[in-house]
Amino acid sequence: MSQIIQTQKGKKKSSFIEFVKKECVLVIAVTLAILSSFISMPKLSYIDFKVLILLFNLMVVVAAFKELKFLDSIAIGLLKKCNTYTSISLALVFITFISSMIVTNDVALITFVPLSIVIARKANINVLKIVIFQTLAANLGSSFTPMGNPQNLYIYSFYNLSPIDFFKITLPIVILAVLFLVLLVFKDLNCQFKSDKLLMNH
Repeated sequence: MSQIIQTQKGKKKSSFIEFVKKECVLVIAVTLAILSSFISMPKLSYIDFKVLILLFNLMVVVAAFKELKFLDSIAIGLLKKCNTYTSISLALVFITFISSMIVTNDVALITFVPLSIVIARKANINVLKIVIFQTLAANLGSSFTPMGNPQNLYIYSFYNLSPIDFFKITLPIVILAVLFLVLLVFKDLNCQFKSDKLLMNH
């Protein structure tokens, strides 16, 4: 009987350790939240329900896009028209850039990086550079709109900014981001290829 109890305790301990390893960020966040509550007692007023509702609505829209494979179909349709290294690279980077403005940067990366890996292998493109460019594009593009990332949404809501005021602030950043990304892609072209005649295998 004691062996059975010890075995069960061992299983519970190992499952707890596995949970901590798997949900490391969650465990750290909960631990820090509990510790901070001893310094300053939590209050209901700390919770910004407006931002939470906006985030929930955004996640619903994103989930619908993923379920309908809306972004995938747009990307595939656009990439079918691309037959050079330049056009493929620019399409993959700027699909991620534009979509991150609508569906958040992380969702844009989760959606388009796997697609980019498949296309890059078929077209014999350096997939690592494309993924790096997409990561930059997602983070830069998401800075343009309130729904691009939760931080923007919080700032937009907290300071009660109008859309025009918000875009006045973020538009210069996005223009510089576009120039930066185009420069990166063409610089990569000059480093890797002497001609722009690489056709994509359909």
